[in-house]
Amino acid sequence: MNDNNEARPCSPYPKVATGPLNDPTPRDQAIYVPAVSTNYIIDAYDKTSSKWSRLPSGLTPASMDFLDPANDLFRISHVLYSAGQALMSTRGQIDDLPPNIVTERDREKTRLLVDSGGFQIAKGRHWINGPRDRLDILRWMEKHGDFGMTLDIPPGPVGVDPDYQFKTFADCLSTTLDHLDFFHRYHERGHLKLLTVLHGRNEVEADQWYDACKVYPFAGWAFGGVLRHDFHQLCRRILIMEREGYIQDKCWIHILGTCELETAVVLTGLQRSINRHINPNLRISFDTASPAIAMSRGKTYTIPNFEAKHMSMPTKKAPDGIQFVGSGVRWPWPSPLGDRLVMGHMCIKKHVGARSNRDTISNHFLTHHNLGALCWGIALANRIFDAEGLNRQHTISPHVGAAVEAIDQILKAKSDSKLAAYEQTLSVLKHTNPLRSDDEERDVI
Repeated sequence: MNDNNEARPCSPYPKVATGPLNDPTPRDQAIYVPAVSTNYIIDAYDKTSSKWSRLPSGLTPASMDFLDPANDLFRISHVLYSAGQALMSTRGQIDDLPPNIVTERDREKTRLLVDSGGFQIAKGRHWINGPRDRLDILRWMEKHGDFGMTLDIPPGPVGVDPDYQFKTFADCLSTTLDHLDFFHRYHERGHLKLLTVLHGRNEVEADQWYDACKVYPFAGWAFGGVLRHDFHQLCRRILIMEREGYIQDKCWIHILGTCELETAVVLTGLQRSINRHINPNLRISFDTASPAIAMSRGKTYTIPNFEAKHMSMPTKKAPDGIQFVGSGVRWPWPSPLGDRLVMGHMCIKKHVGARSNRDTISNHFLTHHNLGALCWGIALANRIFDAEGLNRQHTISPHVGAAVEAIDQILKAKSDSKLAAYEQTLSVLKHTNPLRSDDEERDVI
């Protein structure tokens, strides 16, 4: 903001979010964007390393690069990586990050969403300081990213985490506005499209945050706080943006920290309704670090669960133990990589007393399996929903079908009264636990 509290003028941003070539994600679906870990993306770039000697027959180190368009094992088109992770990994020297599958990817056929590192800064992580590092963060985002979150200070931990350096909601908002002004002033117009991050632990805070940030003419929005937990609040915000003219010229909305199957389906419905009634060029994406976080907790995704009342992607404790070392028994859970693995690939002999029979490569295998299984589950949930939606007879999660129809009616009418009429329909949706408001998923392993 300038001295008169007015946003400085800047040249218009492109209105159309051009998709990558040969995108495996259908254009009319919301995109799951996994947040990836530094160790994995560096190791997966090393195509000649002997560390990959345990790969199943028929696979090569290149098979582990899921951003490679030529990868016939498994590929995705969109990925999220945090500049805060890059800073921590390089002890503040962000340009020293080794070559990896994110920074060296095919830019025509993939898209990178870059988180700003605001959560890591706010948590007081070593080697990161907002005012000192934000120009390096911005330039790195501009160099490598397609979409970038503006630097934000999440208010979720206020009053919950005694070590959180920001003590009030006002502290978080004022510091975020200072960062927004910096990004607005120094962003070099080019390939990177910036997304203004919105927060708020309740409706009042969400309104205050939005009203303070909406004047910045960036390319889209990233929704955190209550907006990522509550579809009633999310639809309410869309209606406010439509009424005030802050969504018609945007190309992207990103939902931070969610990947539930039901949420994925509803976000697809939301995107289609926005495209139909408000803005035909807008795309919705959503992210978590769940595949890597599950791995770090020794968890594996199993198979999607589709029942009359809900759909879910369950996890179980990953098989681990000396009995699996050298075993030719197949890995039990399906995924592009999991279908090739045997237990001997995952478990190796280690020293007596070791807590686990997995090593770094085992964990990379588990991360890849988790990502492939989750992406399959999300794609399958959309397929099932679309098929059952042809006659509007939803035998699986009928409340999701009702919610998607409600969202379409709300956005078609552009009416607060219509939103109020469907509040109960939206309230029964399974979504990220509203008691967890600290944007945990942004703190990537």
